[in-house]
Amino acid sequence: MNNVVAGSMNFKTPKVCSRIEKSDLGVEQMILNRGIFTFSLDLELAWGTRKRANAAFMEPFLSGTREAVLRLLELFEEFNICGTWATVGALLLGSGDDTKKHHWLHGNDFADVPPGDAVSQPDWYAEDIIHALRDCSVPQDIGCHTLTHGFVNPEMEGREQFREELIKSLQVFDENGLGKPTSFIFPKAKMGHFDVLAEAGFRSFRGPENKWFESLPGVRLPAALRLIDARLASCPRADAPQYHPAGLWMIPSSQFYSPFYNVGKYVPIRARVKKAIRGLHHACKNKGVFHLWTHPFNLGVRSEELLEGLREIFTEADTLQKKGQLEILSMKSLAVLGDKVRTGNNRLEESISDPPAIGHLR
Repeated sequence: MNNVVAGSMNFKTPKVCSRIEKSDLGVEQMILNRGIFTFSLDLELAWGTRKRANAAFMEPFLSGTREAVLRLLELFEEFNICGTWATVGALLLGSGDDTKKHHWLHGNDFADVPPGDAVSQPDWYAEDIIHALRDCSVPQDIGCHTLTHGFVNPEMEGREQFREELIKSLQVFDENGLGKPTSFIFPKAKMGHFDVLAEAGFRSFRGPENKWFESLPGVRLPAALRLIDARLASCPRADAPQYHPAGLWMIPSSQFYSPFYNVGKYVPIRARVKKAIRGLHHACKNKGVFHLWTHPFNLGVRSEELLEGLREIFTEADTLQKKGQLEILSMKSLAVLGDKVRTGNNRLEESISDPPAIGHLR
């Protein structure tokens, strides 16, 4: 059975949101009656590091991705977790012909992208990973991460480029039987044109972590403070989802589950796990969302340690859920939950899972 909730399928939306209220700043937000744990992943492979200085160091991480994904899905099945997998659409543009690329990938902008498929060019194409997600016994939320991992230009000149990326992404999803995604994650958290996103049928996006030091100038100072924050396992935020004026739910992120790379090389697994468990309890106490996130290739090196750390986090989440203090929900389920309460429409999952088409490109 193909268990994927990109399109119209049943998925759990328990009654954990009692009402929608405006904050002191006038922002509508969900009032939850227990904590929420959400886990999202940016599925991008080499598309996420192309033309960047660290691309040369990514091969070991990419090589270990597939095995890590399979083992993560086993954990999802064990703990009944529906993750949100924001997928770069170009991962599905592979071809069995190793001499020709999809015509969308022609031109100088994609001169570095090789032709092939998941067998001949596994760093660039991932039909097999998508099949694994679809075959997971716990339905997974396959969301969108743009077509080619292009950063969104929030200025007016970037508007139509973003719209075209979304149109092409939706077409790729449709042609691969994935339905229409409703969860979206902006590459590198470069956000903008939310109305275009809503017009394309999306219902939620992942928000920033809101760590004050990330906005400091330079590279070294934010990195140093990031390291201190991680090693001290400081309690992450667990905020409520907010309703964006464009008609989308912003699901705030809480913690990046980092790889053993850059700052992460100096952070022990125990600190990562301790931080996440603090986040889970903080979500329960304050009735907010603890939103953990990572990239699948982040799990590709020292996978055993990182996956064992996730097992500890999932075990704690499962314990809190059994006590009635926590629910484990995907971004899609959270958005449907909020829309149901906001509109009073209990059949909303059917109406939002099939948004109107916004175009078709060849």
